[in-house]
Amino acid sequence: MDYSVLIIIATVFVSRFIQMGAFKTLSDEDKVKVLSGSVMKLSKIMLITTIVMIAVFYFTISAFPTQFKPISISFLGAILFQRILAYFLTRKNMVENGVSKVYISKHFYAWFVTTAGVVVFVYAMISNLF
Repeated sequence: MDYSVLIIIATVFVSRFIQMGAFKTLSDEDKVKVLSGSVMKLSKIMLITTIVMIAVFYFTISAFPTQFKPISISFLGAILFQRILAYFLTRKNMVENGVSKVYISKHFYAWFVTTAGVVVFVYAMISNLF
């Protein structure tokens, strides 16, 4: 079994649980700010693009195993760019909406967990650790 796929799935779920827990601690007023249309739309788009990029990477690396390093490096660069861009755009929207700093820091922690999972996933795929 390929444990790298399990790692990425686990980190995505852990990240979502962190965000859900942080969301529960917000006041009703702050929940509305977090659930603003722009933040939610961006969050959904980035989650979907992350999942699609991971699937494309996994199937591309399986189809072209001799090209694993260039594919992996390209994927890692693209996914890190996408993840960093998503974080800064989401953070900017939350700051503009006046979301509490505590929630924003927990959002960063959740973002970091998923990003670390992606990095471990790519590293595991490259080095065939698992």
